[in-house]
Amino acid sequence: MSEEPSYSVRTLRDLVSEQAWAELTRYPSRPYPADRTLLQQGAEGSHVLALTSGLVKVVRTDRDGRQRLLAFRGPGEILGEMASLQEGGQRLADVRTVSTCKASLILAEDFRRFVVTQQLAYPLAVLASGRLREQTEVYDGAVHERLAVALVRLVEISDGEDTFALTREELAQHIGVGRGSVSKALTQLGPERVEAAKNRVRVTDVEGLRRLLADAVGV
Repeated sequence: MSEEPSYSVRTLRDLVSEQAWAELTRYPSRPYPADRTLLQQGAEGSHVLALTSGLVKVVRTDRDGRQRLLAFRGPGEILGEMASLQEGGQRLADVRTVSTCKASLILAEDFRRFVVTQQLAYPLAVLASGRLREQTEVYDGAVHERLAVALVRLVEISDGEDTFALTREELAQHIGVGRGSVSKALTQLGPERVEAAKNRVRVTDVEGLRRLLADAVGV
């Protein structure tokens, strides 16, 4: 029998030593309220943020004005590192808070020096690979399975939180379908696994979602 599939997302904190993460988070830290843009698409990568609490979403606006919700990020993540690793690099997406968050701000120059001294080139490459896998998996399978993957990940990256200030439209953007398809998928999953209100979704049985996904791949 094959192993049960894992839909967890590794963070930078998972990939570096406790000392290295402590060094990053010793920089000045501040709280941010929900629904705040922390990093703006098109802006220069002047700094990175080390997220120590809360949940954020990564949203890209295409040239035609269409928005795509690319990912969610939780505690232990580094935000904005790709643009900051290149001098004059521009951010490819917004990072917006979903809940109240706390993050440390590290100037790009300091971060680049930190990557060299702490030998973080390989961990950052692993992080980038994992994020690519994450985006691939959320577009694979039936709609209700893709939604289940997204919801399981949300619970995991939020340290067990089960309620999120998200709309059906945002979930649809994230898994690449229409809002109506998300509503149908929620019906398929059922309130015994997921409850959805107008601007909020609650995972009532994360283990039930995991079992559904395991069954889908024949585990």
